[in-house]
Amino acid sequence: MSNIIELSTRRAACAPENVRPIDFPVTGRQRAGRQRNPLRHPCHSVSHAVTIAGKIRRGEALRTDPFLDEGALLWKGVEAARLLLGELFELAVKQSGSVGQ
Repeated sequence: MSNIIELSTRRAACAPENVRPIDFPVTGRQRAGRQRNPLRHPCHSVSHAVTIAGKIRRGEALRTDPFLDEGALLWKGVEAARLLLGELFELAVKQSGSVGQ
């Protein structure tokens, strides 16, 4: 006798007859979004940094365990935001011709 439980068999036994699984396809646009626009790459780091900055503003302690050092993530987000700002600034100046239009 085996101690292994076949999950697919167990799920099939638990699912009601009138319920069928839904397949959520990923579109090509979703898959290619970050590949076509490299400016999206730093956004994830910036988003984490904004979340951590919110914790700091609320006076919450940051995690510094080996698995998640929020202080290091904050600095990584700062650098990503700096690079993103530089790229966006250059593109805006190139598009409009000058700053402040």
